[in-house]
Amino acid sequence: MNWLLLRGLAREQRHWGRFVSVLRESRPNDTVHCLDLAGTGTEVSRKSPSTIAGITEDVRARLLELKRSHPGPWSLLGVSLGGMVSMQWVASHPEDFERVVLINTSASNLSVPWRRMRLAVLPKVLRSLLGGDELTRQKRILSITARMVADPTPIAAEWAEIQRTAPVARANVLRQLWAAARYRAPERLAIPTLILAGAEDPLCDPDCPKRLSQRFGAPLDTHPRAGHDLAVDDPEWLSERIEAWISGTSKRAA
Repeated sequence: MNWLLLRGLAREQRHWGRFVSVLRESRPNDTVHCLDLAGTGTEVSRKSPSTIAGITEDVRARLLELKRSHPGPWSLLGVSLGGMVSMQWVASHPEDFERVVLINTSASNLSVPWRRMRLAVLPKVLRSLLGGDELTRQKRILSITARMVADPTPIAAEWAEIQRTAPVARANVLRQLWAAARYRAPERLAIPTLILAGAEDPLCDPDCPKRLSQRFGAPLDTHPRAGHDLAVDDPEWLSERIEAWISGTSKRAA
């Protein structure tokens, strides 16, 4: 099995931290791939599309190239904005993947704006866009997205270095925000779907993934203490829940 991992707003593959290695260790027969959305990481010099559909088709073109050297079944995992791209992708091209995992994501036709981005964190979000000392800015972002990081300084320092080596343009952040704000979830997803959430998510109300679970008839698993960035807060739990879901769906199929 091949996995494609998609990060969220203004994030790139290096922001997965330990999760990629944890997933690889838990599924040693699988291959884990990361592709960056336009305007971030390896694609930082490119302009981000301003719709989720446009972002999806852009990254899909690169996956189709990758598939030529990595045949076999593929699964998709996306967090936040990456989850919106994942929903759009599966709705438009269900043949590309066998299953999909959606983490702490939302849609404008299912949740009101102040649940999709809680008003309490909006001042921090705006300050993070205004620049300033990069380490402080990354600590502020981490305080918005994580709840289980005892010492934010090491992770914030890594993220500051990521921004230094691949600086995301403010215009691309705004394009991604505009795309996310208007995104509408499809009526259904035609492949097995797992939805994961953090009960203490300070950014996106846990009611948002709950509504997606109800819409798609998909199982919902909620971490009792984690925030928005489950991969940073508890990568082991995230990997374990994916493994349990795959094992359960495989047994039911058999």
